[in-house]
Amino acid sequence: CSTVNKGTTRLQHYVSQFLLRRFCGPEGRLWAYDAENQKRFCADPKAVAAEGYFYSDSTKYPTKPSIAIEHWLAEEIEGPGSKAIEGLISMRTLSLKEIRAFIRFVAAQMQRTPTALQRVSECYKATFQEMAERMLKYEPEVRKNILDDMKAAGAPADDMSQMLEIMDQGKIEVTPTREFSIWTGIRSIELIASELAKMKWEFAEVPKTDGDLIIGDHPVTLADVGGADKPAGRLGLRNPNLEVVMPLSSRFVALAHWEGEVRYGELGVGVAAELNERMLRHIHRFA
Repeated sequence: CSTVNKGTTRLQHYVSQFLLRRFCGPEGRLWAYDAENQKRFCADPKAVAAEGYFYSDSTKYPTKPSIAIEHWLAEEIEGPGSKAIEGLISMRTLSLKEIRAFIRFVAAQMQRTPTALQRVSECYKATFQEMAERMLKYEPEVRKNILDDMKAAGAPADDMSQMLEIMDQGKIEVTPTREFSIWTGIRSIELIASELAKMKWEFAEVPKTDGDLIIGDHPVTLADVGGADKPAGRLGLRNPNLEVVMPLSSRFVALAHWEGEVRYGELGVGVAAELNERMLRHIHRFA
């Protein structure tokens, strides 16, 4: 992919900054937890839930497609989504356009995180691996094309011999590219939104007696909340016992189920702590 000029912003967020700001203290900063290093730190929302050129096929430099994705998310998802969320938190009735904007925002937030990219990669890896092995075994032209491409790229003879040996032994390993995972996630947003739109959404405040909600680097969580009398299903959007949760601020949360009614309300006492525990179980690295 062609790169863009060095003046392009390095950090690309995978959790919207306007959403992160709703979890900040009065000073405009938020406390974060790094699960990998087991450290807490205070940070500006601009500096968390973001990576260098996150939407690029290489995190070392920006590409035109990565900038296009970022701009599309900002204009088509985050802009309309932020206005819809403001309306929800003020507990007013949303227009159909605003409801759609909120649903698309949730769907996008499910698909644009490190956790989402990892899931896409893992989902397709086995399929790609089997395809590669079959092609190498039954289609001689594939081997020839790989070696021709290496030769055209100026690969040393030793590297070409090593590749030929790897193919002969069937040891080649295939993994979806980062670019494939990113685009697969982005392209599934509308399909996921169409399913989320069928669910019954509740928008609830946290009781004054409970502590604040937290947000993680994969802020939309899915859980099977079927009781003992209900069989557990696969954890997908069509699971009849599914609960989808996305905190919209430190004191306000959106929850969706397949049964119930669309309404504004208040969480039960102690539920916020349960949702926080679930959020921590779903983080990739940061909360």
